[in-house]
Amino acid sequence: MKRLSSFLCGATLVLSTEILLAAPPAVEPASDIPGQAEFYSAQEVQTVRLQIAAADQRRMQEALPKCIYVPATFQWRDTIIENVAVRFKGNSSSSPQQQHKRSYLIRFDKYEDDQRFLGLRRASFDNGVQFGSLFSEPIITEILRAEGIKTHRCNYAKVFLNEQYQGVYVNVERIDETFIEQHFPDSNGSLWKNDLGGPGGDLQFIGDDPKQYGKAFETKNKAAKKHVTQLVGFIKVINQTPDEDFAHVLQSKMDVDSFLRVTSVMLLSGAFDQLTGWGPHNFYLYHDPKQDRWHYLPWDLDVGFCEIAFGRVYVLEDWNAAWPVPTGHRNPLLDRVIANPQLLARYRSIAAEVLEKHFSPDRLCAAIDAKYALIKPHLQKDPFPHRRATVPGDRNYDDIVASQQIFVRKRYQTAHQQLQNPGRRPTPIHRPDVNPPQAMPPELGGRIQQVMQRAQAMQQKVQQIHGIMQQVGPLVQQGKVAEAEKLIEHARQLTE
Repeated sequence: MKRLSSFLCGATLVLSTEILLAAPPAVEPASDIPGQAEFYSAQEVQTVRLQIAAADQRRMQEALPKCIYVPATFQWRDTIIENVAVRFKGNSSSSPQQQHKRSYLIRFDKYEDDQRFLGLRRASFDNGVQFGSLFSEPIITEILRAEGIKTHRCNYAKVFLNEQYQGVYVNVERIDETFIEQHFPDSNGSLWKNDLGGPGGDLQFIGDDPKQYGKAFETKNKAAKKHVTQLVGFIKVINQTPDEDFAHVLQSKMDVDSFLRVTSVMLLSGAFDQLTGWGPHNFYLYHDPKQDRWHYLPWDLDVGFCEIAFGRVYVLEDWNAAWPVPTGHRNPLLDRVIANPQLLARYRSIAAEVLEKHFSPDRLCAAIDAKYALIKPHLQKDPFPHRRATVPGDRNYDDIVASQQIFVRKRYQTAHQQLQNPGRRPTPIHRPDVNPPQAMPPELGGRIQQVMQRAQAMQQKVQQIHGIMQQVGPLVQQGKVAEAEKLIEHARQLTE
């Protein structure tokens, strides 16, 4: 068993044998399938080519904000796969008015059940434009994997659509049936996804009816659909287990050590829109039926490394490394960890170890520089908006790298001090000129964004119909009735 780091001002950590958890295992290979490791190699920018018929491209555009699948051909190196399914993905790609590049989700098995690419059912190419940084997800993911966390792989890819360069994308491995098969000894368990949050999405118990959690958690495989009560049972364990039994029961039901390592990585990197930060979303839960244990799988790690996000999320000031719940917020699971002296000591030990191992400024700033150097030549013609939405002052890639490295240095200094001298749990800081982040719950923000996107789509269709009607009159005057009828039919379809 790996010796625990000593740091708590010389205090002796007294841990019960029930929660003295194993040190992180060596990173296990995600797959033995030839080619997968190369496809996700962190040292190489991949080249992916998509071929989509012009008519299908129009269908994708006209369907927005709904993202529909269309047939396509996929190529990586000499591997060409026909009859794959492609759609736009993500909120930043579903707006009809978006001017920048869009994200793509590829399904190899949608039209042919047994079709795979290097054993993969899906591939995902994220545009990285929503937060203006291509660095957060690859770096955070590499740290998680180095800590032995079962998480997705990602690197960079240049994407070409019909031979036209679309730009640099983050090539993100999907968490799906293939991922579960490759990472867990029993792949027949239930997989749930919390995308935009919702009632119970923070793991707060809100009742025994599984339907009450339906807005927050999406069933991602047949097992989850079949065993809908499993999730409710797990949430009840978190909320209703007596204090004296909590550490033992939680350890029997959850991979606690991995969760605490994920918590420390999220905090130290400033990845705030997670269950462990400000927004209870962007994560998966997997239930391993063989061991009857739950696993927390982080997802969508494209934010991080910013001191004050959107001018109102005070990541450094309000996220104390020794007290992992953001100041002024409630978290059903982490609040109980904090309330348990043994679990809290275990978290702090892990956080101190992770801080020194991965977040020393020299090491992490060098990693950011290396990522930038790898993709910089390919960014010259990339239609990427040169700003970071979380930090509007970052107007180009040099700014983004510089401000992220400033965050890294400040985070290390503050976290080191906080873990050395935890003190009392921080109280909220009153900021009269700043709207508190919790004023806009993630699920409400997601619904507002969807309504705005649909309104934009309706406006675009009205403009299209207006343009069509302007063409109809001249065609009728020229006697081209058949062409006019086709345009009218197209306009009618737009109204549906």
